[in-house]
Order: sequence, then C-alpha cells, then structure tokens
Amino acid sequence: MERCPVCRARFKGDPVCYRCGADLSVLLTIEAEAATLERRAVTLLGAGQLLEARQAAEHALALQYRPLALAVRNLGYLGSE
Repeated sequence: MERCPVCRARFKGDPVCYRCGADLSVLLTIEAEAATLERRAVTLLGAGQLLEARQAAEHALALQYRPLALAVRNLGYLGSE
C-alpha cells in the first residue's frame, strides 16, 4: 500500500493512517495474504504444478491485483492447453 485509500496520505507502515485515523489493518492483512498466495503460485509453477499454480494466482488476484500473480495465472492457462 502506497497511500491511504481514505485520504490518500502517504502510507508510513502503521496500521492506522496518521492523517485521517483510518484503520488499515484489514487491508494490510489482505495485502499480506495476496503476497503469500503469489509466492505460493510461483513456487507451484516452478514445480510444474500448473493447475495449482493457476488457482493460487487467481486467489491472489481476487484479493489484490499484482502483475506477477497475473503472469503466473496466464502461464497456468498456457500450460493447460
């Protein structure tokens, strides 16, 4: 997260926005889960488990758009043809 989604203040790493006081902890948890799923998708792709990699990437993308997860998902589709 680069900016608070409420007031657009720069994100400084705290779970509460310094400017508007918005609780960002749920969003930070979702962002961390998306990153974990993305890493899992890359690992599965490297192990040749294309279907599982695609599913993990799709789950990551459902939580947060990440270019690497999109690439893994697309490679999973190519491998299943």
